[in-house]
This record gives sequence, structure tokens and C-alpha cells, in this order.
Amino acid sequence: MDNKNSHWGEIYQKDVDKKGGNLPYVLGKINKKKKLINLVTKYTNKNIIECGSGTSVVSIYLASLGYEVTAVDIEDDVIRLSKKLAKDYYNTLGDCKPKLNFEKKSIFKLGYEKDSFDVAFSNGVLEHFTDEEIMQIIKQQLYVAKTTIVGIPTKYFDSKEAKYGNERVLELSYWRKLIRNSGGIILEEIGMDRESLSKRILNYKKYFKPKPYHLFVVKKND
Repeated sequence: MDNKNSHWGEIYQKDVDKKGGNLPYVLGKINKKKKLINLVTKYTNKNIIECGSGTSVVSIYLASLGYEVTAVDIEDDVIRLSKKLAKDYYNTLGDCKPKLNFEKKSIFKLGYEKDSFDVAFSNGVLEHFTDEEIMQIIKQQLYVAKTTIVGIPTKYFDSKEAKYGNERVLELSYWRKLIRNSGGIILEEIGMDRESLSKRILNYKKYFKPKPYHLFVVKKND
């Protein structure tokens, strides 16, 4: 991830270890990202790029479905970890020959031709940047792909709940403004949970807050 917070490889490795290793981590993440996965597959016929891919779990899974996927991140350690996760997951699938390509690139300078991909997506990335940087990133994704999908945390969280310490939790109306100012038109929006139903019921103080994560599907405003 192109971010002032370095050592993402170490951060992600700790997350993997907490989940009990590579395979439990991947399977758990896939289960929690179903809405994102369904949105990406809804808007793609063939090729996909994940921008700021981190551990690349969604990309790993999408490639196992037969899509051509490019996962882009700026840190070598993160890419190495992603490759290990992919290898361990694909080993469980038998005769699986996924088309998954890992690229070391900045999400500010993707360098692909216009509409090279059906879908560009990022999840848990934009909230780590300034307004101007967010708009630059969205513009890059809108240029290289016909459709862009971005996932961000919502006001469900307060400042004390930032997982990595530097997330900006903004109103959904503010995110809509940033997307418009980036030259995008929102096609649809979906809220995404991260907790089980029982946990949400017990957490009664947040009944009237938005779902923890929000997905925007965006196209270019031509």
C-alpha cells in the first residue's frame, strides 16, 4: 500500500498469525468479503485489477474462479506474503491454474492503458490518504478500468477503533463528494458487515449507525 505507514508486511503477517496461519486467514477473509466479491464479478467479464492489494485475498479467490487478475502493491514484503497465501490456498484446490499476476506498482502511477481492465477495485485503502490523494487514486482507477469499486470504513467506527491507527473515518456524503470530484458517477452502493449477527445484536449502541464498511461502484463521468 502506498502509505506513510511502512512495514505493512509485518502488520499483515501478525494478522495472519492471529488467525492461525495462511489457510485459515485466507478462508476467513473470503467468507467476510462475499459482497465485495459478488460486486466485482457482477461488473467483469474477464480481467480485474486490485489496487493496493495488501494480502490480495480477494484477488486470490477471484483468480481461482477463472478471472484474469492483477494484484498491485508497492511493498515487496506484502507481495511475498500474498504469494505464499496464494500458493497455500491453491494447493487445496487440486488442478487449479489461476491467472494471477502480482505487480509492484504505485497506485498513483498504475501505468496501464485506458480501459485495460473491466474492473479496478480497492478495499480498505483510500481511508489512509488525504482528500487530494484519494482523488488521484480514484482517477487512476477510473482511467485503467471501465468500472471502479472502492470499499471504505464508515462512521460505524469511532476514532478509537482505528485498526491501524491512521484511518480517516468520513461521512458517506463526504465520500460521495470525493468520488464526484474525481470524475466519477456512482452506480450503486452496498453496506458490508464484518461481525456475526449475534455480535451485532449484542452491540446495541451501534444499532442506528451505518454498516461497518461501505462499497461504491463507480464509472467515469463521460
